[in-house]
Amino acid sequence: MRMSMRKGPSHSFKKLGSNSTEFSALSRLECLNRLRNINGIPSADGSNRLPANRSCHVVLFHFRFPKAACVSDEQQVLLHSIAESLQIRISERFNDTDMFQIETDRVVTIFYGADREKIASFMHTLKQMLIGKNNRCYITIAVGMQTVRYKELGSAYLQVQEMAKQANLTEEIQVVDKLKTAPPLLLSPKHEQALGSFLQSANAEGALQLVSQLIDHFAKSGATIQAYRHLSILTAAKVWVHLEPLHLEAEAVEKIYSVIKQLDACGTVQDYLDTFTELLEQVAAFTNDAQKQQEPIAGLIMDILHTRFSQDLSLAYLAQLLNMSPAYLSVFIKEKTGANFSDHLNEIRIRKAKELLVVSELSIQDISMQVGYANITSFNRMFKKQVGLSPGEYRKQQISEIHKVN
Repeated sequence: MRMSMRKGPSHSFKKLGSNSTEFSALSRLECLNRLRNINGIPSADGSNRLPANRSCHVVLFHFRFPKAACVSDEQQVLLHSIAESLQIRISERFNDTDMFQIETDRVVTIFYGADREKIASFMHTLKQMLIGKNNRCYITIAVGMQTVRYKELGSAYLQVQEMAKQANLTEEIQVVDKLKTAPPLLLSPKHEQALGSFLQSANAEGALQLVSQLIDHFAKSGATIQAYRHLSILTAAKVWVHLEPLHLEAEAVEKIYSVIKQLDACGTVQDYLDTFTELLEQVAAFTNDAQKQQEPIAGLIMDILHTRFSQDLSLAYLAQLLNMSPAYLSVFIKEKTGANFSDHLNEIRIRKAKELLVVSELSIQDISMQVGYANITSFNRMFKKQVGLSPGEYRKQQISEIHKVN
C-alpha cells in the first residue's frame, strides 16, 4: 500500500520497506538512503545528496495495536490516516521535514535545522490532538536526544527505538523525550524456581498465576514496554529449557514457537495475559502427553533427577532409594531412556546452568555449586563438552542476542 500526503517541496511521506519492486520508485534519495543504511541497503546514487554536515533531529512515532483491535490491513489504513494528520500539523509548524514509514508499526519524522526543545514541546501538543481520536491503537512519540548529521541517521533511529521501549504499557498516547537507563529484568530465585516447578509438573494454572502476578505488579508500578518484553524472553527461555528433554515432534515445537512469536506482537497488558495463557496451557498439555508415555518407574527416576540435581546424587544412592542393585538400575535406566544415569544428570545440570547464566547475575562459581558441581573445573569441562563454549562465553553470547531482540 502506498499513500500520498499533502506536501510541498520541503515535505514528503514515504513508506520504507524491503520490497525493492514495490518501493523502487521511492525518491528523496531512496528515503534518505534508507535512513543511512539502517537495513544495510546502499544508497541509489549520489544525486541530491543532503549535505553531510546538515543538522537534523529524529522523532519516532511507534504504533501499538491491540491484537483484537483490527487485522493487519486495517492497521495500515489506520496508521496512514493518523500519519497524514500528523504530517499536516507538523508542516504547518516546521518548514523542512521528511516523514517515512520504517516498519509496519513505526513512522519516523526528520526535522532539519529545528530546535529540539521546540520539537519536543510541539510533540506534547500533538499528543493532546491525538487523545480521544481513536481507541484502536496507542502511540508513543520518542524525540531524539541530540542534533545529528545526515550520516548519523541510523544511530539516531536506533536511539529513538530504545526510547520508545521506555514508554509504559498503558492504553494512551505518550511522549518520551528523555533517555533513561533501565536495569535488565531478572526473575527472583523464588519466582524462577516456582516457574520451573510448575512447568515440570505440567501445572498450567500455577504457572499462569505466577506470571499474572508479575504482570499485575508491572501494571500497578507503571512498568515499561521493555520490562514486558524481557519477561517474555525469560519465560520463553525457561519454556525451551523445560521442553528440550521431552523430544517433542516438529509439529508440537512449531506450535510452541508460533505462540512465543505472538508475544512480540502484544500491544496491551491483556494481550500479554492472553498469550501467556495460551503458551503455558500448550506447554502443560505437551508435558502431560510426554509424561504419560514414560514407564512409571522411569518417570519417577527422571523426576528425582530433575528435582534433586543440585544434590550429591549418585547411582548407588538412587538404587538404595528404589530398592534396586546399582548394576540393575544402571541397565534399567539405559534401556528405558536411551542414556545412562550420569549422562542424564550432567545434561540436566548443564541445562539448568545455561538458564542461570542468562536469567541471573550469579557468578560462574555460584552457578556451578547451585547445579551440583562442587568442583568448578569439572563444571567448566562438562559445560564446554556439552555446549561447545565456556560458561563465560555462553553468557556473553546469550546476553548479546537478548539485546539484539530488544
